[in-house]
Amino acid sequence: MNFSIHLPDPLLEQLDAYARSQQSSRSGIIREAVQLYLSRQARQVWPTDLETFMRNPVPETSDHGPDFTAIRAEMNASMRKRVAGKRGA
Repeated sequence: MNFSIHLPDPLLEQLDAYARSQQSSRSGIIREAVQLYLSRQARQVWPTDLETFMRNPVPETSDHGPDFTAIRAEMNASMRKRVAGKRGA
């Protein structure tokens, strides 16, 4: 899919210079940058139980706490989804 973006001239000059140094195209550099950005953003999403635990790691009573089995399963599912997305790209 094609789309257009506007970049200020100084940024475009930097992009062109970097693309030449990497023997790549503008599109290739932008594509890689977007993929890296999105993968970093995906890593910042944590399961709700884990976020709650991190805000209050000492539960009110000893028998309440995060369900680490569920957290692990949710994180593994998220990882499988990211890997599958990379394979399909």
